[in-house]
Order: sequence, then structure tokens, then C-alpha cells
Amino acid sequence: MTGAVLVLLGLIVAVLVSQFRMPMTPSYPGPKMLPSIAVVGFIACGAGIFVESTLSKKEEKPFMLKAGWVRMGITVIVLAAYVLAMTFVGYLIATPVAAYVMTTLFAKGQKSTVKGRIIFSVLLTVIIYGIYVFAFGLGLPDGMLFY
Repeated sequence: MTGAVLVLLGLIVAVLVSQFRMPMTPSYPGPKMLPSIAVVGFIACGAGIFVESTLSKKEEKPFMLKAGWVRMGITVIVLAAYVLAMTFVGYLIATPVAAYVMTTLFAKGQKSTVKGRIIFSVLLTVIIYGIYVFAFGLGLPDGMLFY
């Protein structure tokens, strides 16, 4: 079941990536490159898990408990909101907020301070921004709010 879900997720992401308007070229891979790599990973790993579970004779343990599925659902909602927020307010505002929400979501049961999560979120945003803008010479979304 898990393998089939991963393959299905890979196909859904492939359809979404195919809707990007910017072409992928060797000189400028553009925004399609990373999601395309993820598609290959989802489909390859999902197919492998599916084949292995089909050939295996032993009872399959549950992939996740209910709490894990709830957390995964919240993660999908947060990531969808992040993409939408990036469209309106841009990378520099949406990313630290989304990173803080995600680190808070996954910090349950761990010793993690609010200050530490804020610092991590801001540093993550600045490091990714620096890599994209200064190392790769690429732009990140500014958001419609600032046009």
C-alpha cells in the first residue's frame, strides 16, 4: 500500500511539474529541476517498496499510526499554504514562517525553545536565499504584494 501511495504521489507531482511554464535547459534548469528529481525518487522508491511488499510473505506492519497520519496531513496543509503565501508575500516572508510552523510541528516531545526555532527558521531562510541568489544567480519569488 505504501509503495502504491508513493507512486501515485510521484505521478501527481509529475503532472503539477509539467504545468510549469518555464522550460528546463542545461544552462538553466529552472524551477522544474528539484521537483523532477523528487518525482523520480517517489516513483522509484514507491515501485521498489510495492514490489518488495508484494513478494514478501510476512505480515506488513502498519506504516503509521493515526497520530502520524494527522501530522502528515497538517504538513501537507502547511506546505500548500506556504506555496500560496509565497505567491503573495514572497520567499523572504513566507519561508521563515513556514519553517517555524514546521519545526514547531515536529518538535513535539523534544526540548526545543521558541527562540531556537525562530533562529533556525531565519538562518535556514538566509542560507537558502544566499545559495540561490549569490551562488546560483537565481531569483526567488518576490510576491505580488510588493509589485
